[in-house]
Amino acid sequence: MTTKHFIKRTLLVTCCLLTISAGVFAGPEFSVGDKLLQVFQQTFPDAKQVKWVEEPGGYEVSFRQNDILTKVVYDKDAHYVSSLRYYSEKNLPVSILCQLQKKYAGKTVWGVTEQSAESSTEYYVKLVDDRNWYTVRSDAEGNMQTIERFKKD
Repeated sequence: MTTKHFIKRTLLVTCCLLTISAGVFAGPEFSVGDKLLQVFQQTFPDAKQVKWVEEPGGYEVSFRQNDILTKVVYDKDAHYVSSLRYYSEKNLPVSILCQLQKKYAGKTVWGVTEQSAESSTEYYVKLVDDRNWYTVRSDAEGNMQTIERFKKD
């Protein structure tokens, strides 16, 4: 991929993240029910910078806990639906980290996006070396696949 394509793609991703983040601060006032607050506080007792957004099918809450940015979606009945977590390699499961180091030797972990639903978890790991950026997708069992590669300049 060319640098121009990489920059355009990076800008697109940044704009999408900003749009999502802007939704946290915009919109009408709403009330999160006691049941949902109780479920959230029991699950994430150390959550900081908590921000709620009402969505058509439920609620999304974003927060930080232990230096990890997390977004969790609950349905209207306070049941967990899915989550996204953004963190560094130190928070990856050891089995995934060891497999990455073996399969992608010489590359550095730049960041991790963990995508979970009730029955599955996938890790999207950004790697970098002297010439390229990579995105590697891994399931919880450590089955890995390179899904993107961009040349650096």
